[in-house]
Parts: sequence; C-alpha cells; structure tokens
Amino acid sequence: MNRPRSPLFHFAFCILHSALLVLAGCATLDPPPTRFKILQVNDVYKIEGLEGGQSGGWARVRTLREQLESDGTPVLLLHGGDALYPSVASKFLEAKQMIDVMNLLDGDAEAFDPALIVTLGNHEFDNKDPNLLISRLAESKFQWVATNTLQCVEKKCEKPFANTQQTIVLDLDGTRVGIFGVLYEHDKGYAAASNVKAAARYAVQLLRRQGARVIVALTHEDMPDDEELVRDVEGIDVVIGGHDHLFMQQKVGGTWITKADADAKSVIVYDVTVPARGPIRTAPLRVVLDSTVAKDETVDARVQEWMSALAAKLGGNETLGMTENMLEGVEPAVRGRETALGNLLTDVAREQMGTDIAVMNGGSIRINDNVPPGPITRYDMEGIFYYKNGLVAFRVTGQQLLDMLRNSVSRVDAGDGRFLQVSGIRYAYSKQGGKFVVDPADVQVNGRPLDLNATYSVAASDFMYLRGMEDNYELFTDANRPPKINEEREADWRETVEAHLRKMKTVDVEVEGRIVRK
Repeated sequence: MNRPRSPLFHFAFCILHSALLVLAGCATLDPPPTRFKILQVNDVYKIEGLEGGQSGGWARVRTLREQLESDGTPVLLLHGGDALYPSVASKFLEAKQMIDVMNLLDGDAEAFDPALIVTLGNHEFDNKDPNLLISRLAESKFQWVATNTLQCVEKKCEKPFANTQQTIVLDLDGTRVGIFGVLYEHDKGYAAASNVKAAARYAVQLLRRQGARVIVALTHEDMPDDEELVRDVEGIDVVIGGHDHLFMQQKVGGTWITKADADAKSVIVYDVTVPARGPIRTAPLRVVLDSTVAKDETVDARVQEWMSALAAKLGGNETLGMTENMLEGVEPAVRGRETALGNLLTDVAREQMGTDIAVMNGGSIRINDNVPPGPITRYDMEGIFYYKNGLVAFRVTGQQLLDMLRNSVSRVDAGDGRFLQVSGIRYAYSKQGGKFVVDPADVQVNGRPLDLNATYSVAASDFMYLRGMEDNYELFTDANRPPKINEEREADWRETVEAHLRKMKTVDVEVEGRIVRK
C-alpha cells in the first residue's frame, strides 16, 4: 500500500534536486578567460629616437608601457633582437648606453624586470671582442632568451652565453606563457646560431611540458623564414619578429607574425585573451610613436646624459655644411627608392673618381635617420659612414650594368641592402609575374639609351668591389671582378664628402627621378 508523501518530503526532494542541478551545471562551466598584453619592439639602435628625437626612442616606449599597465593588466615588453648595435653611440660607448637605458624601462634602474625579454639579433655580435657582449649581458636587469645561439670557445660551440636562457615561462594573470628566441643561422666565430626549426620544435615541446598555455616566439630572421617556421613547427601562438626594419604583419593559420618599424618609430601592441579551452584571441595593433607621444622624463634625462657622453667622445659635433632639402637616410628609403642623400653621396663619388656613373648599396648607409633641412654635422657623417669605405673605379659592359640594376631591385620590397643609390643613371623597374624586372629600354646613362655592348666606367665602394657577391652581385666574384681603373683618384669616401660639404657650404640636392617604380 502506497502512503502519500508529506509536503515536507516534497520540499526536501526539490531542494536536493535543485542542488544537484546546480552542481552539475558548475561542473561544466569553464573558468573565466585570462588576459595579458604584449608590447613589441625590434631593431632599436638609437636611444634618442629619430629626426633629432622627434620620433621613436626609448623614452616614448616607457610612456606607452606605463599607459598599457595602468588598468592592472600584465604587460610583456618583448624585443625581437638587435638591441646593442649598430649605432654611432654604440660604436663609441661600447653599447653601455643601450643596457643602461633599457634597465630604466620599468621605471626602476636597479630592480630586475622579468617582463622585459630580449632575443639575440645578428648585430649583437658586431664587436669582435666577446667579452664586450658578455659584459653587456651581465649588466642587464632584464631577461635575454636565446634558444639556438651558443657561445663558441676555440671553435667549440657547446654552451649558451651566461645570463641568457633557452626558454622562459611566466605566470600572467593565471596563465603560463612560454617564450623562446631564435636567430637565423649565423656564425660569428665566438657565437653560432643554427637549426632554427629544430630549436623551435624542442622549445615548444619543452614549454608545453612545463604547462605553457600560450607560446610566443621571439625571432630574428626575414619574414618569409618566419612564415615557414610557423607552417613547419606546430604550437606557436604569436611570433614577435625582428631583422626586417619595416612594419609588417602576416597571419599564417591562426598565428600572427609581426615586425615593428626600427628604432621604435612604431611598436606593436597585442591584447591577448586566453580562454580555458580553444585558441587565444588577439590581433596586432600598430602604434606610431611620434611627437604626439610624450617622452618619459626620467628615461629622457638618462638618454640626454648619454648623448652628452657621446658628444664628448666625438670631440664636439661640428657643422660641416648645410642642406636645403631633407636627406633621407632611414633604411626603408635608402634600401627601397631614390633619395636625396643617395644622390649626394654618389654624385660626389662620380666626380672624385672621374667615372660615367657611381653606385652605392643602401646597406652601406648606416645612419637609419633623416637629416632635416639645416646643418649637416659630424654626428650625421658618423652615422652615414659607420664603416670606413674607400672609393674605387672599374669598367662594366652595358649588359653587366643591366644585371647590376636587376639585382639591385630584386628584393626591393624586403628592404634589402643590395638596393643601389645611383648617379649618372636613370631607370625604371616594374613587377611582373611576382618578380621585379628592369627592361633595358627603360635605362639611360648620362641622358643616352643604355647600350648593352658599350663599356661604362663605374665608381663604387671598395667594400662592394671586394664583397659584392654577398649581395648576389655576380660581377664581384673572384672569377668575374673587373680590374680597377683610375687608381690615382682613390680616396676615403667620407673624407671626400666632408670636403665637398665644406667647399659648397650649402647643398640643394633633391630627388629627381633617377629611379622610378612603374
């Protein structure tokens, strides 16, 4: 016989049932997503920024970092390499100014900054003395990550540099973030980088075992190599890239690859949301650090101290002459189009060497800055002629000259140093079938159509004459290199330009259509 259940029983049953439903629902709910930000810089050579401090520079990076941190969200400041060299300041101050200013980017020069992480770039090894690099690493109050770069002693490359780590794991807002850093295959005698993809696979696997939910690669290589790395190595969520000095972004699958403009002219900001399951959510935002962004006063004061130290090393910043027009020396310009600075330098070379034409590879112009209308100073010349270059002359056929021009523009969109600034030549090039081409009909030498069978005299740097094959100029292989001419006119290129400026007092050189992209 079934007895009727009391109202109390029904009430207790409903309470128990509701509780079980709540518990079941809670068991399926994911924890809330976590969040952090990335502030990306790469290839920063000048602590003071560009154009007399009107653009870029570390003081503005500090300002932006502080703004990004203001809402309490963790911020990673990640550097894609080339943190020490090359610059005029590093040449004379042994890169001490770079580390000293970077130690201030968290607002405290003495505190260790775990959120600033830098990978090694190829220019970290510019100085031939390994002890200089080792000293700068030891002075760093932030983290260096180098997964595939080892120190070499007596040709044995077995150990990482002291004060570098192969991988790094940080806990950000409850999410473990893994970071590794790779440099393109590189051998500088006391340092060697190799096996980029193998090192990346090892790093991803290691970081996953260590519980990394998000994996960030700091890379210092060309964009196409970054794209290939992401395609071939699974598990990379974001690539913070260096080596290319122009702003670039590319998405491969679900992975963003970004490059900022050199010298912090622009930076990249990521706002990363990490759900409990599934892919991260983020997208890069380019932020231009121009004069509208205030400089952090503490960092800027330290920058000015170092600029005074540099002036003392140079023995003063003498004015050599004046320019009526801006002389563009930033790498995107000198490695990608005709510039007034390139015209000035090659015109002086052609006059000195008494040749039909003159060429200068953009990679030899190291100032990576613009000289605005007004004074041209010794500091400017130190940057333009970071390396000592002599002038030489030789003869080429019209066909060889055409081959040089075609090689010059072959990687123009990549900002490659092989791009030639020219004097005595006017030519046009275009992109056809995915390649940049120069038609001989679009080339003139001193106002006359190019004659493929004629012979022309050329002025260039002794570096290009001896090592131009490194930029794929077949003319300068040992088997093909033409004999020198006009050897009695050979001179130091910088000294020749400085003498020209003192003589002219004011130069009015400008862009005039020597190189045209159709």
